[in-house]
Amino acid sequence: MSEKSPILVVDNLKQHFPAGRNYSVKAVDGVSFKIYPGETYGLVGESGSGKSTIGRSLIRLYDPTSGNIHFNGEDISGKMSKSTQNMLRTKMQMIFQDPMASLNPRKKIIDIITQGLEIQGIGTAAEREQRGLEILERVGLSREFANRYPHQFSGGQRQRVGIARALVMNPQLIISDESISALDVSIQAQIVNLLKDIQKETNVSILFIAHDLSMVKYISNRIGVLHLGHLLETGTTEEIFNNPIHPYTKSLLSAIPLANPIVEKGRVAEHYDYATSGFDYTKGVEHHLTATHKVWMEPEKIANFLPQDYKLLNHSHSHERSAVSQSEK
Repeated sequence: MSEKSPILVVDNLKQHFPAGRNYSVKAVDGVSFKIYPGETYGLVGESGSGKSTIGRSLIRLYDPTSGNIHFNGEDISGKMSKSTQNMLRTKMQMIFQDPMASLNPRKKIIDIITQGLEIQGIGTAAEREQRGLEILERVGLSREFANRYPHQFSGGQRQRVGIARALVMNPQLIISDESISALDVSIQAQIVNLLKDIQKETNVSILFIAHDLSMVKYISNRIGVLHLGHLLETGTTEEIFNNPIHPYTKSLLSAIPLANPIVEKGRVAEHYDYATSGFDYTKGVEHHLTATHKVWMEPEKIANFLPQDYKLLNHSHSHERSAVSQSEK
């Protein structure tokens, strides 16, 4: 994965919202990560951690306060040229949390799905309709549904329409913003499997924003753990689940219910409270445990949270050894 060029590079993204004359809410405060072609990057954290704000900043529903966002090799963080805007609106798409609220109740499904093509002037009316019907079938809905309205569908079917609306543009990156949280568990699995199948076919990248760690584990190649607007830990799915370092990551993992009722009865969730944790996220620096596993923490504290048998690894690129903070380079 690291040998490929990333499709999305987020560097020190900040999204602050004024909340008074001398105060602002720091919803996202210095987040950096990359997403590569064909991978799913899971972004997890509790409600209010800034996950959805990041997604909306990336697709430019919000104008970032500061930081850099490069998508498909182009800078999309500031003022964009018309060609860059068109590229962004075509190649980056979003699936929203509430399928009913994100679909126009007065429009037919086929018109909702093909609206993006019409706005961008792609194809003739007949070609757009044909493309819409093909995508409708691809997400598991019959062509007969094309002339129906959103209220005539179930929640899972409406979310499939939302996926179809994103896919019709042939995107390179899909932002899935809590797209399964409002659905029944059985329907959640169907939607996630659909996204995985589509990814295999098209090599589309997915930013999967969720708070359900079990589902994130199932769909993601890499995971980022977010809290209070700060990215605290990122790594492959195996690294995060098998070797979590940050106490907040451990607390999230400890809250996952277990399938075995006997083991579940003895499960003890780890409590984490930032106010009493002794951490200052604003002073955290990036530590590399491996080429893919990174933790943001104060330099003087990282050693206290590494496994006792952990050995520093030599690297031939960027960092001479693992678990070295950037401040020490």
